[in-house]
Amino acid sequence: MDMTITEIWEAISKMAGNHFEWAQAHPKFGLLFAAFLLALWLTGLLLRWKWACEWQYWGKLWLFDDCKPETRRRIQIALVGVALAACLTKFFVWS
Repeated sequence: MDMTITEIWEAISKMAGNHFEWAQAHPKFGLLFAAFLLALWLTGLLLRWKWACEWQYWGKLWLFDDCKPETRRRIQIALVGVALAACLTKFFVWS
């Protein structure tokens, strides 16, 4: 069964279209995806993984200029934890 590039493209486009239709019909599950990413980030912060603990901005965040890296990590843990709790609460409370 030989498929041309056009047929492959059309099949992939159809599958992607079906996926996005499903995602639009069930937007609540986007919160689970966001919660998964936040949980991964929180795990990285708790285990002090380099990619999670380093600040990824090129400017200065004036509020944290005088903080030590450990203080920044603790603040991030608190903020990410609150965001994760909010996502999960919104998911389970959504009617």
